[in-house]
Amino acid sequence: MSGPPAAFHCDTCKSVTIAPTPARRSPMIGPWSNKQGNLMIRWMLQSTLCLRTKKYLLIVAICLSCCAINGCVVSIFPLATDSRLPKWLTLPPGLTRADVKVVLEFMESRSVDIKVVLTDRKYKKLAEVTGKTIGPILSRTFFIEVVNGIPEIIELKYQSDGHGGKDAVFYVVDDPAFKKKLLDENGIDDPTLRKKILDENGGLISDH
Repeated sequence: MSGPPAAFHCDTCKSVTIAPTPARRSPMIGPWSNKQGNLMIRWMLQSTLCLRTKKYLLIVAICLSCCAINGCVVSIFPLATDSRLPKWLTLPPGLTRADVKVVLEFMESRSVDIKVVLTDRKYKKLAEVTGKTIGPILSRTFFIEVVNGIPEIIELKYQSDGHGGKDAVFYVVDDPAFKKKLLDENGIDDPTLRKKILDENGGLISDH
């Protein structure tokens, strides 16, 4: 227990002054008392976290739904600058090969395996097609892609970016002898597919 308040005597005026004691802090009352305030703050934090969690779950759900419907892009490869355009695409009137860019997107989708987008140099979309990968992968870097019944063999490789680095790009394989070699080595013996790939006037190939 604390002792009595200190007293100061003044000999001049013969008075006694009682020194004030420090006031004891009164507990808060009402809705913001210490106990209730802590509960209120805890509830607000939990509510905020809950709302944020629901928001993120909604975003994830929307992304998963979009992937299920439209497919998710797995990887992207621009067309090499020294490659011809795939037969799936046609240059718009007045433009040359140097005026356009092509991007190949590999998709994770039930309906399509690839999406190919043609743009101008300012990335304005000019055309877009989708297709399927058919047959076995010819090697780690060669694939047969079919768009609108037209097959092409493409190669994934690296191209110098002109600054000492390398960019992953895709090429359209043109050499008939090399295409025949790839088909033979991988057991691709479907006559219609072989004729179309080797430019021997074969019929259209189903890409579904």
